[in-house]
Amino acid sequence: MVERRSPKPEAEGSSPSAPASTRKNMKNPLKFIQEVKQEAFKVTWPTGKETLQGTLMVVAMAIVAALFFLLLDQILKFFLEMLLKVSF
Repeated sequence: MVERRSPKPEAEGSSPSAPASTRKNMKNPLKFIQEVKQEAFKVTWPTGKETLQGTLMVVAMAIVAALFFLLLDQILKFFLEMLLKVSF
């Protein structure tokens, strides 16, 4: 037999503001913190070498972007100064 839900919003269980699982699984804060700690241990954290490599890549890309925009700014400044000298 197929379960059918009522399309009426006022009917219980049709479209709750929060999922039923969230409302049923409310636990005390200490249990929640313990579960968070357990999940944190499951995370695969990057090694020190991976972190350093990522940091160096971000710094290198920031330097490349800064140099690009510096060069672009100087080129636009040059053309703008030429244009202003010609117009006066």
